[in-house]
Amino acid sequence: MGFTKRRCITTVFGIVIYVTDVGTDLWVAVQYFEDGRVAWCTLTLLFVLCGLACAQIFSYAWFCDDGGVADSADRAVRADTADSADAVERADKADSADQLSRRSAVVLHLLQLGIFIRYYRLLRKAVRTVWVCSPSVRDDTELHRDLFAKATDLSMLRLFETFLESTPQLILQLYIILGHDHRSVIQYVCITGSFFNIAWSTVDYRRCFRRSLPDVSEMPWGLPTVVYLSYKLLTVSGRVLALSLLVVLHTYYVFALAFVWLLGVIWTYREETDFCTSKHLEKLYRAVVGVILIFTFFNIKGQNSKLQMLVYYVACATQNLLIPVMFFCLEPGAAKSDFFWPVAGVIFTSTILGLLLLCLFYKFLHRKTEAPVADEVDGLRNEGKKDLEAKRRMQAFLQH
Repeated sequence: MGFTKRRCITTVFGIVIYVTDVGTDLWVAVQYFEDGRVAWCTLTLLFVLCGLACAQIFSYAWFCDDGGVADSADRAVRADTADSADAVERADKADSADQLSRRSAVVLHLLQLGIFIRYYRLLRKAVRTVWVCSPSVRDDTELHRDLFAKATDLSMLRLFETFLESTPQLILQLYIILGHDHRSVIQYVCITGSFFNIAWSTVDYRRCFRRSLPDVSEMPWGLPTVVYLSYKLLTVSGRVLALSLLVVLHTYYVFALAFVWLLGVIWTYREETDFCTSKHLEKLYRAVVGVILIFTFFNIKGQNSKLQMLVYYVACATQNLLIPVMFFCLEPGAAKSDFFWPVAGVIFTSTILGLLLLCLFYKFLHRKTEAPVADEVDGLRNEGKKDLEAKRRMQAFLQH
């Protein structure tokens, strides 16, 4: 199945979720500032800026790696829209030559517009392909593969932004609500937006990633997608609530999160990931993966990960289930609080159900790869720097 009209519509939906999530977080920060809660406002903005900045850094680096950044501004070429194979071929060449000057690329990414540029270019080519072109052109495999490569780059960036911004934001907002009894409608809107962002970016990443690789079967719509989404949401929700309860117990326990992050970073160094073309960017990538591993498991090497996944989820489930017990034992008023038992119940339920759905998915619904996925691309045809780097990046990225 190629890049369809439904995929175009879901791409637009992804933009809406992205903007809504960031917008509600900024709205919450403004409310905190107006209420005189400067520390909460600062932390909220810090998480937003951290996620956005990281996504823009990687977006700019990938533009450079893929040949999308030129040394001069006179390289831009306007793609013609027509209903013929020749026109599409010219348009594809225009896409490869549709470069930004280095200065323009830096300015646009500093203005946090890098992801929007990617959305625009993806939608421009996708609409031309699935709505305008002739049926013979719409069936061009390479054309659809390029569209999914663009979509996969976006899904990678969204995944970075989600786990650097939405998941820490959830912990912060839950800490404020549970620990300080400070509640407002916009806080609940912010939390809902963060959950939607996590759900969307996780599932969209998996579908785009698997579809972009020729030796990996695509996850079908329907039951497999629903079960996968539910397993991810339940395990991440249980994890976020447990960590929030830990921080409510005492803010110093935030150092426990730092320790878990450090373990994740050490693992990435031990696995010797090779995702970035720059050593400094690779270090940033490993730091980001460490944050992701606080909340959910990803296979960072594309190899058989049953043992690592088993160890990871047993450790996380044990921590999740022990944190409410520790809270009950160390906090004298825990049993009388209006939130402890509901939160503890959700933690237990979501953790157990999430693990059951995980087992169900990988036992009955998971389409395995037809061939081992390696970190490097071997035996590629004579392809340009853009195609080589994009394929290498996709095959070296988080796989799960």
